[in-house]
Amino acid sequence: PGALVTSPWAATIRYRGPLLDYGNVIIVEPGGGYLLVLAGLDQVYGEVGEVIAQGAALGLMGGSDLGASDLLAPSKEDAGGRETETLYLELRQGSDPVDPMQWFAATAKAEE
Repeated sequence: PGALVTSPWAATIRYRGPLLDYGNVIIVEPGGGYLLVLAGLDQVYGEVGEVIAQGAALGLMGGSDLGASDLLAPSKEDAGGRETETLYLELRQGSDPVDPMQWFAATAKAEE
């Protein structure tokens, strides 16, 4: 909850704000016609057209921290669970989805 989401690459912000039922979304373009879509954010930072550096803060995840009373309280049947937020990530080149693992692997190797 409240995790900071940062840009894995230098990029240009192409969209920020609510989108359908994805919550707050930020779309950044690292170049070469690629777009990185990050959705499920509680807050988004930056402005459309802004050029950001690798590691720049893009937003914060939602959710709430568990307090000590939440951890020590006995569980109740059918009480439901706390909602957690999930970061949705999609990499596209033009209109085609791309497996982001190759991009993240290349970033990890460059940092070694």
